[in-house]
Amino acid sequence: MRSFINWNILQRIQNSPKEFIVQRNVALLDAFLLGYEDLLLQLENEQQLKENYGNILSLEEYARKKYKAENIGSRNFKSIISFTCEDDLDFFHKYFDFLKEYEQAYPIQEVITYKLREPRKNITKQLTKFDYSFASLPNRSNELKEWIKGMRKRYPMYFGHYDISYFRAFLDGYFLCKKEYNLPFTTFDTKIKSFTESIICEDLNITGEFITWDRKYRYKTDWNSWGKISETTAKEILENLWKDLEIFTGEKLE
Repeated sequence: MRSFINWNILQRIQNSPKEFIVQRNVALLDAFLLGYEDLLLQLENEQQLKENYGNILSLEEYARKKYKAENIGSRNFKSIISFTCEDDLDFFHKYFDFLKEYEQAYPIQEVITYKLREPRKNITKQLTKFDYSFASLPNRSNELKEWIKGMRKRYPMYFGHYDISYFRAFLDGYFLCKKEYNLPFTTFDTKIKSFTESIICEDLNITGEFITWDRKYRYKTDWNSWGKISETTAKEILENLWKDLEIFTGEKLE
């Protein structure tokens, strides 16, 4: 089925990436959209759109056809695009070019809009990231907490790699969506927001638009405030984060 792209938020990110995701990076973009869109929003008239465009290639299918990449197994279509890029910055720009090319290949008449995701009435099992594509928790006071519990158990399932900056981007998307759709912050939301705002870097007295809370937190463990580090160190940073969040919020996150 055709993929539907939320250009309302994507265009704003492309025009001012520092404002939304800090770095021009596709993985950070995905993490931001996970918090902004996947957790809280759903398409308006979704069923009608499925009926109208059910036979059109999805982004994944279009990429595989365009690049003659039918044998890449379960790898995400973005890996095909990144294969052609010089670096993360080049990937970021080419990814947006690809999205626009897809839109031109399969134009639609409708204006794509989103609404708040409708809570599901009954839950019979522990939800995963993929369950949230279809329904969120019935009580919105618990949803962020449950997602964080899931991330602690299977971080790469949500973000691909162990990197604290993805969690920061996810929270930025989540909090912005709540603000723009006039959803009140829960007590837990407020505690998480307060935690991120309380982080300081005792070793450095530096300010600037790129000095985000996750960089300060990471610098305590690793002298690289961003970029690639060993998986062991990245996992250690995240595990320390979960423990500190438990202490700060007074909530169990397991």
